[in-house]
Amino acid sequence: MKRSNGALRIFFYNWPTYVGTWAFALAMLLVALAEPRFKWPAVILDVILFAWSVVSLLVAHYIYDRSPLLGGNWISSLLPTSVQSWATIHAGLDAEVELDAVMPGRCVARLDVFDQSLMTAPSIKRARAYTTCASAAVSCSPTSLKLQDRTCDAVVVAFTAHEIRNGLARERFFDEIRRCVRPGGRVVLVEHLRDFMNFLAFGPGCLHFLSRGEWLRLAGNANLFVAKEKRITPWVMALSLERTS
Repeated sequence: MKRSNGALRIFFYNWPTYVGTWAFALAMLLVALAEPRFKWPAVILDVILFAWSVVSLLVAHYIYDRSPLLGGNWISSLLPTSVQSWATIHAGLDAEVELDAVMPGRCVARLDVFDQSLMTAPSIKRARAYTTCASAAVSCSPTSLKLQDRTCDAVVVAFTAHEIRNGLARERFFDEIRRCVRPGGRVVLVEHLRDFMNFLAFGPGCLHFLSRGEWLRLAGNANLFVAKEKRITPWVMALSLERTS
């Protein structure tokens, strides 16, 4: 599948959750028909479930097809003043923005850090099966990046780091990113958050994301300083993390 309709992609990546939700809602409706005393609780629950599923797809369509995320104009303010070399790290899916069109300097590495022992969510496996990358990438472990020390002025990690479900592996991943960035360079981290806005949009699905506090903890643990923070949309945060020494 090409990277076109955001809502359609999100549905395919998470179709068991959507189908399961709709099946449960139908079961509740049948229960309400069979037992009238459960009618209103079942109707209210069905409305909530249906609303969440529809809203999540509408929000996905906005974020990945209509929002400022796509143009990439937001990224320049998160970069150091001079970027001569940069790398992008993903788990088999390119960043939503065309980085080659908006990043200064040259791309020195594209890394695919998918590791099925650390990235255990079924959705990422379906995403990799449904969607192909625009550019070839080198496969490596998120805990052992195939980049030399102090190679890049900037590293972009978009919608990827949360897929590392093991906490210690995430810490090691941040240490590895810092190792690859030159002093004064930046790590641009783009993520959904486990927060109120994402809860409104995705319901319990927002638990798949990490909190802002956890990202700040990981950055601090790796001695990366938060230089800038930006909300690209109400549901997507970008952090610019600087290696100071």
